[in-house]
Amino acid sequence: MRTLVLDNGSFAIKCGYAEDETSARTIPNSVTRTKRTKRMYVGDLIDSSTDLSGLYYRSPFERGYLVHWDVQLAVWDRVFSSDVLGCTPNETDLMLTEPIFNLHQIQRNMDEIVFEEYGFASLVRAPTARLVEAGARDLIYGDEGRDPECVLVVDAGHAFTHVVPYHMGRQIASGVRRVDVGGRLLTNYLKETVSFRYWDMMDETFIMSAVKEKCCFVSQDFKRDIEATRGCVGRRRGGNPLGLEYVLPDFSTSRQGFIQGSQPDDIVTDSQLLPLCNERFAIPEALFHPSDIGIEQAGIHQAVVRAVAACPAEMHAVLLANIIVVGGSACLPGLRQRLQSEVQAQVSHRVRVFAPQDPVHWAWQNGCALATQSRARSWQVSKAQYEEMGAHRTIAHFGSIS
Repeated sequence: MRTLVLDNGSFAIKCGYAEDETSARTIPNSVTRTKRTKRMYVGDLIDSSTDLSGLYYRSPFERGYLVHWDVQLAVWDRVFSSDVLGCTPNETDLMLTEPIFNLHQIQRNMDEIVFEEYGFASLVRAPTARLVEAGARDLIYGDEGRDPECVLVVDAGHAFTHVVPYHMGRQIASGVRRVDVGGRLLTNYLKETVSFRYWDMMDETFIMSAVKEKCCFVSQDFKRDIEATRGCVGRRRGGNPLGLEYVLPDFSTSRQGFIQGSQPDDIVTDSQLLPLCNERFAIPEALFHPSDIGIEQAGIHQAVVRAVAACPAEMHAVLLANIIVVGGSACLPGLRQRLQSEVQAQVSHRVRVFAPQDPVHWAWQNGCALATQSRARSWQVSKAQYEEMGAHRTIAHFGSIS
């Protein structure tokens, strides 16, 4: 019996068999429609299109929760097909992730679809943060072989950023905090800023997502950097070291575009260039100061401090020493260092922030490792048990491992 680990993110699905790391795939979790031809593409089928300008995305998720099941089923059908994973559900155990504090009705729908629609042999359903916590030992202590008593997971995802404290593998629900800033908001913020200053990119989500991933970073001293970029427009004025120019794609020789000078023999015209300067670090600053863009909430560093303060006092020092940051936004250069310095400035205990080499796939990798352990077997609910227990007891069982 094979185990399929499926990290069902709102932006992308990370999936593959626990017994075969080479089977790992990352599939866009959306149905995409092209602007010119009006064709629809499910998941990774968009990779076969050359009409990538003005793409319209329909996601299964709304405000971070899975509500559009027609879209999700279409994407899952693609993932399970012979063209991607070649999954035979009745011969496969499934490990599936879900959002923190997922709604019971969504959980019920998810369990029914897994067992009744697809007919998987068994299911483990857990929040992404739980899989991150399960792999904390290797990241924090290396080969010492001891599990950390407390872990604080910062999941900087596509829709939200969650801060989730754990003690001995158990979630401390009263300490969970959410910041309504994620990768999608940062991409939209970048689109609006660039459209106001340079080119109209409001319909170019595909391109601007690539620009954000390749060009943006988290400033360690925002006031210093904003002063250093005064009057900067790309590199064309004074050769500012923080400025650069992004070559927009032509969708024939380049699908996403690239930073000018990063590829040999670049031949471009001014009409293809998108100048970037303080946008590179001003956009990610919204993670630390959401009020700058009209969201009256604490930044992620303040959310960490408040999450720790909501836990018992004897856990504070250990939680602050074992902070793990994951998710797509964790790939932004400088985020780990900035988060550590900002939290350290507000507390007296020593602060340590860890980030895995691959923050996007870290939960999936831990799920694969966990699937081979006896602990995961105790989390499983088989199809026969589901039919015997019913939906309510199944939800309660999975809630006990979150």
